[in-house]
Amino acid sequence: MSEFEGPIPEAIAALRARGHTVEPWTGGLPYWLVDGATLTDGDLLAVAVRVGLMDSTTTTLQ
Repeated sequence: MSEFEGPIPEAIAALRARGHTVEPWTGGLPYWLVDGATLTDGDLLAVAVRVGLMDSTTTTLQ
């Protein structure tokens, strides 16, 4: 699987499509800035689940 496949890039694309600002955290750490909040990969997926873009049991987009 490439780094551009899987639930994280899909969640990022879906959140951006809904108007959220999603940027990688600088410094090489695995964090994201989502609407100004610093999130881990898991937190990013949780946001996608909370707004109804992703199913929490399969981590696939709705």
